Amino acid sequence: MRKNRLRIAAILVFLLCTLLLTACVAASGAEEDMAGAQEALQQEQVPALESEELQQEQGEVTLEELLGEDYVDYLTETITMQMGNRMIKTPEVRYFPIEDDAPLSDYVTIDETTKFEIDDEGNPVIYFPAGTVTDEANGEQSFRIPKLYQ
Repeated sequence: MRKNRLRIAAILVFLLCTLLLTACVAASGAEEDMAGAQEALQQEQVPALESEELQQEQGEVTLEELLGEDYVDYLTETITMQMGNRMIKTPEVRYFPIEDDAPLSDYVTIDETTKFEIDDEGNPVIYFPAGTVTDEANGEQSFRIPKLYQ
């Protein structure tokens, strides 16, 4: 009889520990779910900049302010490198400056009028119209430029 009481007590302690552990895990999961829900709600309240807002912001900031005095050289070098990398990854898309071994400036002008937007991370994204740096069938070309930290 005493052995039975000990067994019952041990089983009750085991069940109680299991119940407490399950409750703790459930509470921890609920906290994570709550934190995730709060983060999602905050993201909804502060939506990403829309295209029109990006264009307005573009008017307030220049490529020179974002990238420094030598922004034309930096953009030319970075875009040319990205074109070469894209041609390696997708050989059917040919970029004229790379294919003709010619400077980018033979195809587009990079200056204060160059079309760009600012992405969510604060980096400029440069746009070239269809047919200027590659076949028109490839559409408008965009190049995300890592912002220099000055």
